[in-house]
Amino acid sequence: MRRNTMLGLAALLLTLGLGLVVWRAASAPTVLRIAVGPVGSEDARLIAAAGQWLMREHASLRFRAVPTDGESESAKALDDGRADLAVVRTDAGMPEKAQSVAIMHRDAVVLAVPPVRDIRTVSQLRNRTVGIVRMMPANARLLDLLLMHYEVPKDAVRTEFLGGPQDVEEAFRSGRIDAVLAVGTVAGRTVAGTIAAVTAAGGGAAPVFLPVSEVEAIALRSPLHESFDIVRGAFGGSPPRPADTVKTLGVSHRLVAATTLEDGVVSELAKLLFTMRPALARDIDVANRIEAPDLAKGSSLPVHPGAAAYYENEVETFFDRYSDWMYLGIMALSIVGSGFAGLASRSASRRRARTLGLLERLLEIVRHSRGAERMADLDALEHETDEILGVALGQAGSGDLDHHGVSAFTLGLEQARHAISDRREALGRYSPGLAHAAE
Repeated sequence: MRRNTMLGLAALLLTLGLGLVVWRAASAPTVLRIAVGPVGSEDARLIAAAGQWLMREHASLRFRAVPTDGESESAKALDDGRADLAVVRTDAGMPEKAQSVAIMHRDAVVLAVPPVRDIRTVSQLRNRTVGIVRMMPANARLLDLLLMHYEVPKDAVRTEFLGGPQDVEEAFRSGRIDAVLAVGTVAGRTVAGTIAAVTAAGGGAAPVFLPVSEVEAIALRSPLHESFDIVRGAFGGSPPRPADTVKTLGVSHRLVAATTLEDGVVSELAKLLFTMRPALARDIDVANRIEAPDLAKGSSLPVHPGAAAYYENEVETFFDRYSDWMYLGIMALSIVGSGFAGLASRSASRRRARTLGLLERLLEIVRHSRGAERMADLDALEHETDEILGVALGQAGSGDLDHHGVSAFTLGLEQARHAISDRREALGRYSPGLAHAAE
């Protein structure tokens, strides 16, 4: 019985240990490497704030930033396996092994000139110099795309890279540039600072915004670009800047995930992203612009299945996700339990067989005692009886012998000892000489 208890306790401890291991593995936060850059950009600041929120709220996911020099390198980091997630710009090189999770923000391509310059359309940039804010090849390619659409030869327009909005006013005043191109969110520091500099260069007069009226046609040919409306008064002022809504080209910054990332992890990521958005927006305005991507099938920028499941309210529950493993675990525990039960039953059967064998031997001792002719035979039978008593006491002490077994052994031992004692008296009374001679 004690052995059965120990086996049962061992099985229970094993089950509890396995459960603890599974619980620890399931409850440990998943760390996701996220490539973002450059350092100090709106995207980098937003991801840093998101990582702090995840830690503060003890969320199931964590971010580990992989700093890069820009969106192109972030995309390469994901394709090279150095990151699980990346923040990329659609026209700066999308990773080949990733799918969209969310649109972090949409950027406008803003072309502006001071009103004193005689430029009102993109076509009139011929033989002019355009300053491009931020030395980024993708921004230069955007200008080339616009010039090509309006059939302005690329070599007919000179370009000059500007370090930032702080260089714009001086570049206009010195005559180094005739127009400026900036890419970013309308309320972001890059675009808003650029428009303020153009206004200052024009003596406080509202800038002229060059429209891209056929932007839908451009976006149709180039799915990585989109139409963007700079609404009336987007940059404030009186009169408002711009005076009317201006159509222009747009690009989006996206959070993308490796195609190999589990759907459940990406679903949880999308959920947390929109859960934290209000808190992040208190310190970082661009967080308000986080939105769901286009879920239409056949999109040129496909959405990760895990993110799509969240947006379409089709996220698998814990039971849906792990039901197969749960069933397998129950079956495995059942098999293990059956194995322990079988071993315990076999062990109990062997113990019962040994106990029955000892009892049968006691009955044989009783029969042999009644027919013994020598005292030496009785001594041997009594010695064997003592050994059986020792075995019985050991079984009783270990719990292998219950009270019914103890009662049976007590009766058998008494009968054996009475039989031996009676036969000794009989041999001594009827044949004392023979008995002593036999000794």
